Amino acid sequence: MQNKTHYPSTFTLIQLALSILFLVPITAILGIGSLISLIRGTADAAGQMIMAFAFGFVGLLLIMCAWFVLEKVRHKESADASFTFPFSSWHIAAAFGVVTLGIAIGTAASLLENAFLSWFLLPILTILVIVPPVWLIFGLGSHGLELGARWRFFSIFGIGMTLAPLIMIVLEILVLVLGIFIGAVYIGISQPDMFAEIKSVADQLSVVTDEQVMINLLAPYLANATIIAIGLSYIAVIVPLIEEFFKPLGVWLFGFQIETPAQGFVLGLLSGAGFALFESLNASADGSMSWGAIVTARAGTSLLHMTASGIMGWGIVSAFKEKKYGRLFGAYLAAVLIHGVWNASAAGAGISALGESIGRPEWLFTFTPALVCGLLVLAIGMFAVLIASNRKLRETKS
Repeated sequence: MQNKTHYPSTFTLIQLALSILFLVPITAILGIGSLISLIRGTADAAGQMIMAFAFGFVGLLLIMCAWFVLEKVRHKESADASFTFPFSSWHIAAAFGVVTLGIAIGTAASLLENAFLSWFLLPILTILVIVPPVWLIFGLGSHGLELGARWRFFSIFGIGMTLAPLIMIVLEILVLVLGIFIGAVYIGISQPDMFAEIKSVADQLSVVTDEQVMINLLAPYLANATIIAIGLSYIAVIVPLIEEFFKPLGVWLFGFQIETPAQGFVLGLLSGAGFALFESLNASADGSMSWGAIVTARAGTSLLHMTASGIMGWGIVSAFKEKKYGRLFGAYLAAVLIHGVWNASAAGAGISALGESIGRPEWLFTFTPALVCGLLVLAIGMFAVLIASNRKLRETKS
């Protein structure tokens, strides 16, 4: 008797294969473009190469995921074996050492403003700085908990780097475009003079290349309380609502197959890890002197994505397996709240840093310290939640 087609693994493998085929030419184009920019001395050659390395590294991870999913497609018994994540206590010190050394070397290279040195070092160092914290967070959060079948583990990880980000990006852009369209129609009807003024500014921005001139043109709007409130509402409410629902997409898809809420928590962490790697690697594509600050901040963002997604994974499987829908609602609310506060604080700190450029120098000293401290407290709190959740789930095994 012939083995029947296993549709979940087959569809997952197709999706991973298409993603790999998409990433290969993108990586090549970015790499070649970066080399040309370096030779000509134009654009940000280091930033382009960081992007090429980011897509290339994600592509390698997807190839690994596809290999293990292929085992299930081929009905190999090893595909259903329980996966064990390789994590030991010595990894903690190793991760801190690699990250600290990577940031130190990369920051020194970027401060020297040597185009070739940044182009050569920063892409490798970006991966060495971004990946270990994700490994560490997942290792601490999953320690002592069952990870489930190997093919499903890598399916969820692959989906977290591909399909989930794609859906989130598309939805966030659609909501943003729709909001801008509605706002433009409203202003055009109710305040035609303001609409004409905004159109004039937009026309000027389309031909301006100097950053300071752009900031001067946008200063009246960046300092407007209503516009700030609308922007923060999108960043701190709409974005978390979308991302925390779709980030654990793999857990939603395999919810009935996941054995326990504890395993759902771990696979939620895994979904967050996939998304964190995809987002952080690409968001770090900056070869300027800001490189060190950017990659350092991404560690906190990875903790946010993974902890919130772990909570969601626990809630999803609780609803699927135990019919505890209140857990799912509470988990979603908690994840959105954590993400929203983080985004609001980060965006607020960014706006405050622009205070001097837009005629509000007091913002830098009035708001920035409190917002940065808020981010630090929130990061410590999320780490405590991660450790406490792992300990509680290991005790209950529920």
